[in-house]
Order: sequence, then C-alpha cells, then structure tokens
Amino acid sequence: MLQSGDIISGMYQVIREIGTGGMGVIYIGYHLHLQKQIVIKKIKETCVDRVNVRGEADILKQLRHTYLPQVYDFLEVGNDVYTVMDYIPGENLQYYIDHNYTFPEETILLWMRELCEVLDYLHTRKPRILHSDIKPANIMVTPEGDICLIDFNISLDGSVTQEVQGLSRRYASPEQFRCAMDKMYGRKSSETLDERMDIYSLGAVFYRMMSGYLPDAQNGVPYALSQIDIPYADGLKRIVDKAMDRDVSRRFRTAKQMEEALSHMEKYDPKYRRLTNLQILTATAWGFCILAGIFLIASGVRQRGKELWQQEYQEFYAVVGSGDSENIIREGTELLNNSSLQGYMKRNKEQKAEVLHAVGDGYFYSEQYDTAGKYYEEALSCDSGNSLYVRDYMTAMARNGSPVDIWTIQSEYPEAAIDEAATVFVQAQSMYAKGDQKSAVSLCEEALGKSMDAELNAQIYLLEAELYLEQGDINSAADAAAQAVKLDESSNVLRKAAVTAYQAGNEERIGTVKNQWYRQALAYYEMLCQKNDPSYEDRLGRALLLRVLGKYRDSTDVLEEMKIDYPKDYKVQMWICYNYLDEASEEGTYSNVSGDLKFTYHSCRNLYENRADRSEEDPDMEMLEETMKELE
Repeated sequence: MLQSGDIISGMYQVIREIGTGGMGVIYIGYHLHLQKQIVIKKIKETCVDRVNVRGEADILKQLRHTYLPQVYDFLEVGNDVYTVMDYIPGENLQYYIDHNYTFPEETILLWMRELCEVLDYLHTRKPRILHSDIKPANIMVTPEGDICLIDFNISLDGSVTQEVQGLSRRYASPEQFRCAMDKMYGRKSSETLDERMDIYSLGAVFYRMMSGYLPDAQNGVPYALSQIDIPYADGLKRIVDKAMDRDVSRRFRTAKQMEEALSHMEKYDPKYRRLTNLQILTATAWGFCILAGIFLIASGVRQRGKELWQQEYQEFYAVVGSGDSENIIREGTELLNNSSLQGYMKRNKEQKAEVLHAVGDGYFYSEQYDTAGKYYEEALSCDSGNSLYVRDYMTAMARNGSPVDIWTIQSEYPEAAIDEAATVFVQAQSMYAKGDQKSAVSLCEEALGKSMDAELNAQIYLLEAELYLEQGDINSAADAAAQAVKLDESSNVLRKAAVTAYQAGNEERIGTVKNQWYRQALAYYEMLCQKNDPSYEDRLGRALLLRVLGKYRDSTDVLEEMKIDYPKDYKVQMWICYNYLDEASEEGTYSNVSGDLKFTYHSCRNLYENRADRSEEDPDMEMLEETMKELE
C-alpha cells in the first residue's frame, strides 16, 4: 500500500488514494520532473498475473489521442505493478448521472461522436485494443466540455482476447457477461469478444443517460430506447438501440460505422422528411455548410496540431527521462522550433513552458548556467505562476555568479512566490558561487530543516555533495548524494551519486569500506541500466564497477551486450581484454582465455588504429598493447 509522500522510481510522488478501478487502486500523484498532477494506478494483486507488463507498456505508451490520457510509464516495483498517466480534471459521467443532470441532444451527439472516434482509434491499432470496461465512471468530462476515456482494462488481439479484463454488469455486453460467468464456474467459454463488445457498452452508457433506466448485461433493458417518449430524435434513439442489440451480428460492425450513422442519423428516422422538403432547404443548408466548413477546417488544423504536439512531446519526455543533457537540449530545441507547432504553443503556453524548463535543466546540468537562466526566464514568460521556474531561474543566476535580488524577482512574479526553504536554497547557491563553501553548507542545512518538498530536498543534498567534494570530504559528499537518491531516483541524481560513491571508494584505504563504496556505486549504475534506453556511459560504468569488484565474467557479459550496440567502439572490446587478462591472472593460467583474448584484442586493435579522432593516445590502450606484447 502506497502512502502519501512515497516516491516511485524517483519521479512520481504519491499524494493520496482517490479510489479503485476495475482492476486497481488509484492514487493522485505529482510528476516531480514535469511539475504536474498525474494518476498512479496500482493493479490489484489478483490481476497482476494477467498483465503482460512489458507488452502493455510498449502499447500503452504509444497511444496518442485527444480523447485518451497520455500514459507516461508502466512500472514494476517489487511485486506491484503501476501505470502512470495524465490526471484528467473534471468529473466523470457517473457524477452527472448521480446528480440527476439532463443532457441536451447536442451534447449527447458530441460525446457519442468523440467516443466513437477514440474507439475506432483503439480498435484499429496493431494489435487491436479492446477497452472492455466502458461505463460512466470511466468517461471524464473535461473543463472544455470534451470527453476523455480512462481506466484501461485493455485486452489485446491474440491469446488474451478471450479474457475478460474488467466487468461492469450494468454496461457489459451480454457475450462479455456470459464469458465472465463461464470463467467463474470453470467452464470453457465459446464466446468470442471483439470490438462490438465495446460498441454495446458505449450504447449502454448513453441508454442510461438518455432514458434514466439501468441496462443489464444478463436481462437486457426494460424498453427499447425508440419506444420511450423522451426528447431525442428518433434516429438517435434507433442508433443507440442498434449499438445495444443483443444479437452481435446486428450491431454496428465498427465504431467508425456508428460514427458515420450519427452523422446521417436522419436515415434511421422513420419520419424522415421527403426529398421535396430537403430541396426547399437546399440553398439555406448550402450556405450553412460553407460557414460550417470554414469552422471545421480551422478546428481540424487545431486538432492536428494538438495530436502532433502529443506525439512530439511524448518522444521528448522519453529523452528527458534519460537525463542525457545533450539530447535534452537538442531534442527540446527542435521541438520549440518546429514550425508546425508554433500555433499550438502560442495557444498553450504552459505546455511550451514545460519544454523550455526541461531545456534549461539540460543546460544547467551541463554547467552552462547563463543559458539555463535564459530558458528558465522564458519559461516564466509563458507561465508566470510556476514557483519552480522562479526558483530555478534564481538558482541559475546565482551559479553564474550574477547578483540575485530575491525580493525584487519575487515581486515581478507574485503568483509564483517561492517558500522560505527555497529562498534559503537560492542563498546557498549564491554562497557556493562566491566560494564561501562553509556558509553554503550551513545554509543547506538550514534549508533542509525548513523544507517538506522531496524534490527540493534532493537538490539540496546534491548541492551539499558538490560542496563537500570542493572541500575534499569525499565520504560526506557520497553520503549526501545517497540521501538525494532516497528522494529522487532520476538519472541525473543517480549518476551524481554513482560517481561520488566511486570516488569515495578510490579514496578509501580500508579494503572492506572501499568495497562498500564500490558496491554502492554499482547499485546506482544498475538502477540506471534498468531504466529505458540507458546511456553508453551508464552501461560502461556498470561494467567497470563489476571489474573493480572482481566480477570479471559479469563485467564481460555487460560489455558483450554493449559490443552489439557499439560495434565500432574500441573501448568496449579493450575492457573485455582486460577482464580476460585479470581472470587469467587470478587462475594462474591463460590457456582458458587465450583464443578469445587474441581474437578480441585483434579486433580492438583494428578499431583503435582506425578511430576517427587520433589526436590523443589512450593510455589504457597503450598499456594493453604492452601487456599483449609481453604475453607473446
């Protein structure tokens, strides 16, 4: 059970539990890097064995649609599985039903079309995706009046399409209910579940909203919607009836077909007006269509801009998660300069500010503080109410050696006032830039005493680690970095902690303590390598720590994997050679590795001699050459 304040994967902070879904416990959370609310969903233990974590991760994270939440991560933490996705503001349809709202036909049509559109998107993925738990509680209404389909209990085309991932009896299709009953009683089910299961559930939701009656998967509905005297077009009522037909073969075959029916629902109206009446209205309708067409073109451009932004932003987000400053700067700059997205960013300045801030972080971690400050300042110009941007702007100014008038800057951004702990942290950065390390350490301790913010505390500990390194106190630096990792397992923090622990091991004279530091450094590199797309430096760092600890074969295994990805990098093969040599030295014979050693060295030597940059010699490679000559 997660508790308020817990941090998952160093990036997602739990705020509180907000409820349960069909297969999991749901928490409201906070994305520490993007500084935005998220939803963290823990999948129930009874359902974990039905979840293909890696497969669903890849599929869910690729979904990008206006009416779906963006999925950020799919995590295994111990025996628990979590999904992390956008927090969608607003209320769900169940809220409006419970509070006896009535829904005008225009709203019903809008939401039905939007849901048909998103279902068509899901059903046409490769592999096909079935939502399988469409109900009012899983349909959010955003402040803009659009819908968002949430709480994926998805099943994917293939071996799992026969499984019932979630079941809401009131809104499940008859075949889904029968399948669930078969499984409950241990019977072999003959039911085949396909996209028409979701179409039935969609119809059932709107049957409830329009009629007030509750549908039932087993017993059906008390009355067909077309038989109820309610203020909706007969064509619309008959479309809902068709979607809910208990005979699967008589439903709409696809969500696209249902969406097209909604656009021509007069064809489903038995009182459809005769052609003569339509001819009378032709001129008026044509004029309206011209105006509507102009509106739809503009709306379409905006829609495409939003979808393109979601796609590009998701790709950029993955780069940010890697912590690779160079790539963050490059990809972020390309995103900001994308001519196709200028209109979208102009209308959505807060989202543009997130990218500007991330690029600023890239420059900050590259120690280009002046440029970082400019990006932070531009982020503030787009979102003047974000206190994180103010804090980081002042921090970059301080590290650049510029005087920081905290109170003046605060007055310029009154809606983004930073708290006392953040103010002291900025003062500590100023003291560090001035070379007053003692005062800076003292201010760090003061800030830690005032702060309740995990992300800020991690930054304070990292600053302390830098200060202790400047003072030559390697052990205290490593301890401070370790404290930062406990609060923030992001790539930049882990790398800092790994390097510092490695330095502490190098400085330590007592063998047992030395190895403790090395093992700690190795643990950090292993955490880095478990993340998506670990960097070359992370993987090499792990391999070299394994070497230092005498685990030569494990080190070689890591390097052999790297050799596949970096076939022209001589250093990878050079360290494999060193592993062979050290392993042979321990065993007292080279006979077991002689063939592999000679082959790898020959390949390594060729790569080294043909490297692009030959301006400097590599002392490790030169030493390897001398060693191999002696063995010959």
